[in-house]
Amino acid sequence: MMPNMIGKELLDEMNQQIVEELQSAYIYMGMSVWAEMKGLHNFAQFMQTHAEQEEYVHAMKFVHFIQEAGGKVEYGALEKVSSDWPDVETVLKEAIKHEQHITARIKLLWDKAHEENEIYAYELLTWFLEEQMEEENLFEDLLTQFELTGKRLAIWDRGVHHPE
Repeated sequence: MMPNMIGKELLDEMNQQIVEELQSAYIYMGMSVWAEMKGLHNFAQFMQTHAEQEEYVHAMKFVHFIQEAGGKVEYGALEKVSSDWPDVETVLKEAIKHEQHITARIKLLWDKAHEENEIYAYELLTWFLEEQMEEENLFEDLLTQFELTGKRLAIWDRGVHHPE
C-alpha cells in the first residue's frame, strides 16, 4: 500500500476538481453538438477536440496525481448540460465564463495546498495555473476573431482550428 501523501481536505477538493474537469468536457461536447447542428463544422470539431484533448486529459492528471499520492479517487456526478444556445457569441462568452470558474477552482486548490504545506501538489497546480491562462486566452481570442469578422459565421468558422 502506498503511503498517503495528500491531506483529506486537498484530496476532497481534487476529487471535486476531477468532476469539474469532466463537467467541462461535457459542456464543450454540448457546445460541439450545437455548432454541428448550425453547420459550423470547424467550430464543432474545435469544441470536441477541446473536450477530448484538454478537459478529459486534465481530469486524468488529477486522477493520476491522487493515485500516485496514495489517495482514493472518487468520481462524483455530472450535471446535465445544454446543447442549445442562441448564437456563437453566447457560446463563446459561456466558455470564457466557465474557464474563469475553473481558474478560480485551481486557485482554491493552490491556496489550500500552500495553507496545508501540501508540497507534492505544487508542481501539478503550478502547471494548471499556467494552463488556465492559456485556456482563458484561447476562448478570448476566438471571441475577438469572431468580432473582427463582423460576426460573419461562414468566414469565422473557416478559420477555427484547435491548436495542437
